[in-house]
Amino acid sequence: MPGHQRLIDCKQPGKAPGRSKLALAILLTVISQAVPQAAFSLESWEKLDKRLKSQVLQLNVGLKMKVKDSLWVQLADLSPKHKFPVFSSSTQDRGFRVVGFGTCFPIKGRLKDKSYFVTNKHVVDTADQLIKECQLFYAGMHLYAEQSAGWGGNPENRFKEILQIVNVASKKDRTESELAQYRQTVNDIWDTYERHLSTRVDPKRTAFNKHLSQALVSYELGYFLHPPGAVTQPPLVGKLYKVAKGEGEPDLAILTVDKTTIPPMELDTVAPSEGQEIQVIGYPMASDQIDADSSKYYAPTFSTGRVSRVAPRTLQVDAPITTGNSGGPVVNQRGKVIGVVARRALSASGSELTNFGAAVTAAGVKNFAPELFGEN
Repeated sequence: MPGHQRLIDCKQPGKAPGRSKLALAILLTVISQAVPQAAFSLESWEKLDKRLKSQVLQLNVGLKMKVKDSLWVQLADLSPKHKFPVFSSSTQDRGFRVVGFGTCFPIKGRLKDKSYFVTNKHVVDTADQLIKECQLFYAGMHLYAEQSAGWGGNPENRFKEILQIVNVASKKDRTESELAQYRQTVNDIWDTYERHLSTRVDPKRTAFNKHLSQALVSYELGYFLHPPGAVTQPPLVGKLYKVAKGEGEPDLAILTVDKTTIPPMELDTVAPSEGQEIQVIGYPMASDQIDADSSKYYAPTFSTGRVSRVAPRTLQVDAPITTGNSGGPVVNQRGKVIGVVARRALSASGSELTNFGAAVTAAGVKNFAPELFGEN
């Protein structure tokens, strides 16, 4: 048989073996070029999830505020008339108050000096509105103290009196007369702001900035990164490295942590495609609502879906996304990040469409902070 003869020849020294090895090498080269490399590196979601679980953290944004350099401030109530915020003060430092939360994850880059974590701008900015409202309230209080001090009165002493009246908001054993005085006072503070310090009457913010500086309102932000595990374990403390500044930039922020053993996640260099199976990993509030033990530990939730649309700067995914998923990674079955969850769509009535989520692309992350990537 011709085939049998060729087989015998291959075993004869000095003849066919050289040509046979060369042909085999060519064949393997052709096969490797014909089959995408991604096909060889797909993993089961079960295996991937076990590995990725430790790499995605919950991010809590904490806030501490002060007035007059020595009094700690907290949101206590809403004014009866306008339903505007009322902030009481105390000499006691109660620590950071969590004012926002989301998801973050470490990224692999060329810089090794620190660990770099990606999240959303709108996650790290969650304290901005509360800080602004506190500043408006105490600037209005300072002007109200001047106006109500009376002829020859001391505005600073009057300011201290008003502080005590406002603190009734946090008092448990308040009388009806104290409550009535409190309600009238906080309404007057906000009326004073609206009439004299609002952007409508003070567009250049000259008067507002004057009274704000005299009220000495200050604040401190804390970024606390919680790895999966018991809530008793101490969080990583992050510092803000970079945050998007304008509307033209993607909804991204990057935090740094000095020391961590958490392995970074890798941004994929292969462009995603419609129909590609993905997972969104994060800390949605909905998971805590259905888990009676959620207060005892941190654990990410894995939501499976597909890429439903690829745009130049945005990935649309149909995996369920809701409050708390912001800043979480969108990963493919190679275990690499192809996007960062940024927002979800809303219906005409304003309700969230959880299966219409948007993510910033991996390329968008690299363009946002190019100094972190490139050749090592």
